[in-house]
Parts: sequence; structure tokens; C-alpha cells
Amino acid sequence: MSDLFTSLLQFIVATFIPLVGLVLATALLVYVVYARWIDIPHKWLLTRRTVQVLLVVALLCNAWVGLRLYLSHSAQQAWRDSAAVRLGRERFVLPQDYVYGELTIPAGSLINRKDPFDKGEPARPLALHGLEAVRFSQPVQVAGVWASALQTVPMRVELAQDQRIGPLYRFDSASQSWGPNTVVPALACKKGQIALFQVPHIAYDIQAELGKPAPDGPQARFLPSQWLFRNCEVGPAIALEPAHGTVAATAVP
Repeated sequence: MSDLFTSLLQFIVATFIPLVGLVLATALLVYVVYARWIDIPHKWLLTRRTVQVLLVVALLCNAWVGLRLYLSHSAQQAWRDSAAVRLGRERFVLPQDYVYGELTIPAGSLINRKDPFDKGEPARPLALHGLEAVRFSQPVQVAGVWASALQTVPMRVELAQDQRIGPLYRFDSASQSWGPNTVVPALACKKGQIALFQVPHIAYDIQAELGKPAPDGPQARFLPSQWLFRNCEVGPAIALEPAHGTVAATAVP
């Protein structure tokens, strides 16, 4: 019943009132031409009171249309104005060291993130939930490896230097789980290669967080100590969108 009432109200506001305003305005214009310039016997005319009532109704309907257009334009303008603010918090250079779960990201690092809860409020505090990628301003140790950049989905870590990485894990189809590779315990990886990790799922209360941003800061579910090293491979450098207001994408330091 409430859905029917809502649909009826939307029809009246969005269609019926504008249509009435248009029809009345057109009819009154035609009537003025008819009343002033058409001379026929036994001409039928509306009373002055009727014309005034119809004119007031037409004005009110068209004023409502004008108000809706103004409000719609204002909302679109506000959305455009807030877009720059949102972009500035989605692609930016970190102004200070920031602890995100187990990782301390140094100031000057380039951040790419998405925040569906960000409406463009100018005073929203610094946050990294929704982190997609980061290029560090200096090598950072992540999951036991020295990294120059990382991407979260899929989890890829760009190596900052030559290094031997272990233990190496492999998927055991028999047990349907990940376990240490006893044949090849570690790999010698080169600077610029991409280290791949298996990231275990971290259980949390989905219902309690429904409609809310994910935890941020030290409480963020970002725990590199739990990641399992799978392989390192030659691959494209992790590409990030540039900080808002700059012109070039950042794929290398």
C-alpha cells in the first residue's frame, strides 16, 4: 500500500502538476487570443473570476516546475563541486605517516582508494579504508619483503630490491589447503618483480558493519603477517592513477 501511495505521489509531483501547468498556460493563451481578436456572434466567455482562478492555478503549477528545475540544478551543481573533493581523497599523496592495520605507510606515498561512503564533505578526516593501491615514498617491508608498491585486489607487491623470499607456499589439492613447499623453500627474486601472495579471509560481523565504512587505521583488516608467499614473477609495474590535480599516471617511482 505504501509503495502504491509513493508511486502515486511521484506521478502527481513529477508528471501531473507539470502537465496541468502546461495545459492551462497554453489554454489561457489561446483564450486570450480568442477573447480579444476573434469576433463571432454569441461568443462564449469565461467569467473574470474563473479566468483569475485558472491563472493562479497555472502560475502555481509552473512555479512548482521552476522550483523543481532549480533544486535539480542545485543538486547537480553540488554533486559536481563535491566530485573534486571526493577525487582528492581517492587519489592523493599521503601528508603524514599513517598506520593501516599492520602496515605503516610513510608520508609522501601515493594513494589510490575508493570510498563509497564519501559524499564529498569538505571536513571528512583522512582515511585509507577502500585502499586499492599505494606506491611508497621509500621501500617498506610488507609481509617480510621490501616493497616499493602494492595492489590489494589481486594482491600484488612490487619488489624494491633483489631479495630471497620464503617460506614458499603451494596449494595442496588433496587437503584443499595451502602449505609450505618442502621442495623449494624460498625463491630468489629480483628488484621490480611482482611478489604474489595468498591472503587468508579475515572473518568479521557482516551484519554489524552493514552500511558502514570498513575499520580504518590500526583496526583495519590489513594483516600482511598472515599472507602466504606464492611466487614472484616478471610483470608490469603496479600502475596508480595520479594524485588529483596532476597529469601523469604513476607506474614507476
